[in-house]
Amino acid sequence: MEDELSWHNEFYRNVLLNIDEEILRPLFVDGNMGAPTKQLRILIAMRMLKEGRGCSDEQLYENVRFNLVWRQAVGLFNINDECPSIDSYYMLFRRIAEYEQNNPEHANLYKKIYQDLTAKQIKKYKIAGRTIRMDSKLIGSNIAWFSRYEIIHETFRKQVPEQEAMRISDQLYRQKALDFLAEDASKTVYRSDDETLGQRLLDLGIVISHILAMRGEGEVSLLHRVFHEQYDVDKDGNITVRDKKLVSATSVQNPNDPDAAYRSKGGKKVKGYSTNITETCDEEDKPSLITDVQVKPANAADNGFLKDAVEDTRKVTDNSIDKVIVDGAYQSKENRNLASDEENGFELVANGLQGKPSRFDLELQDDGSLEVTDKQTAEVITATKVKDGQWKIAVESPKGKKSYRYFDNEAIERSQNRQRMETIPWEERKKRNNVEATIFQYCFLTRNNKTRYRGLFKQTLQALARCAWINMRRLFIFDVKAANLALQKA
Repeated sequence: MEDELSWHNEFYRNVLLNIDEEILRPLFVDGNMGAPTKQLRILIAMRMLKEGRGCSDEQLYENVRFNLVWRQAVGLFNINDECPSIDSYYMLFRRIAEYEQNNPEHANLYKKIYQDLTAKQIKKYKIAGRTIRMDSKLIGSNIAWFSRYEIIHETFRKQVPEQEAMRISDQLYRQKALDFLAEDASKTVYRSDDETLGQRLLDLGIVISHILAMRGEGEVSLLHRVFHEQYDVDKDGNITVRDKKLVSATSVQNPNDPDAAYRSKGGKKVKGYSTNITETCDEEDKPSLITDVQVKPANAADNGFLKDAVEDTRKVTDNSIDKVIVDGAYQSKENRNLASDEENGFELVANGLQGKPSRFDLELQDDGSLEVTDKQTAEVITATKVKDGQWKIAVESPKGKKSYRYFDNEAIERSQNRQRMETIPWEERKKRNNVEATIFQYCFLTRNNKTRYRGLFKQTLQALARCAWINMRRLFIFDVKAANLALQKA
């Protein structure tokens, strides 16, 4: 129990004592019932324990009440020290969610606590953090995989109470609405052919349109969103089912989690979120700590994470960033411009570029001419200028037919970026691979890469708490190794 190298004492020392309760002060102002009776840092630390050990709320409270090791981890050293009530636990995170919803310009308060906690750990262990690496992971939401008809139908059932359907004046619309409310959508999908299901989709859209018209234009609800994502209305008011190829990946995938988005990557289809994790990696004799965690809907592009990850890491490490190691998905013109900034620039080390490598290497000469190297034949060709910013070369196909291949400034820039990437030493490029271990640890307790949560806010809390636990474990392992090394030297 008193062993300084036990995980619970490490958690108490490097996590609980470093949680700054003042960050949560905006939640507790005059007139909103005040603060919980117990220390807020215990409630914050309990969330990290929960995601670290992969337990339910019930198991968490059972352990914090009766397990002496868990109690010591959260600072309950005496047998008569009371555990915070579960009402206080839920109230705190409910208030954090409400605060973020009402103050979208401010960062998530739980993320602020995470950043402050990590900054203290980095300062204590003297981690520079000038070189970072990052990767993202698609995580499924805790929702059923609905068909298109089920999405619309379930939204209708959740958003339209039977009393509202009974108030429809038109008897035909009223009866159809009641029939849809009583229907089991999964059974309808199972027993219907495409033509029948298409007609029911249209009928359901007409009923929803009628109900939205009854409610008035001023009300924007989830039903309103789903209708305008799945149907088209022409200038005469005629309703048609939108072509499924035109339905956005950001559309509602399940009414139980409107924040989740759809994405297909590497043959895997996900309805949920993308979590981006950034960690330090510049010192072999120091632990790598996760400095930034971002969660966005699954269709978010990886290159959209880089700017915020770099800026937030600067705040946490209180140092400039010299090198960022990523994969090809983080390449973009905006990110290359960010890296080349004179004041806050950094070396962007990417181990690849998205897309199939070109057959040709392009080199723009000082006189404005373009030299094209055919990597298949090693032939160097001077391209013919078609107009400003465009060149062409003659290419002969395997069948002997001659055609022209055109290049523009974007193709030249892409070729030069690929050539620069290929000159990066392999020792530098392979450093990114180790972030895969962090991604593995992050989703280790998920089931088929699917969490038990719904909604962007809860997914973010889970990611932050899980990464706080990973940081603690890395510091714990580092301290154990350091102690063993000191014993060997003694």
